[in-house]
Amino acid sequence: MTPKTSLAIACLLAGVPLAAWALADGRLLLALAGFALIFTFFFFVIEGMAKAGKPKHEIRRAADAAWNMKDEPPGDSGTGRQ
Repeated sequence: MTPKTSLAIACLLAGVPLAAWALADGRLLLALAGFALIFTFFFFVIEGMAKAGKPKHEIRRAADAAWNMKDEPPGDSGTGRQ
């Protein structure tokens, strides 16, 4: 488990009870601190999901790209055959 994952779990485990206890006791500032910890957890989760969607290695370009043939009519590959 990475340190960032551990920090996210710690934010959740500390934020939920702190917010619940502070809201039940009527302490607004402590409730806001608990909600800040919960939102920090959500930030880490969303950041992790965005990072998971990116490729881990560079995508190499093809040596013979087809973009130079986009002006040719279909069926004509430039080899003389159809």
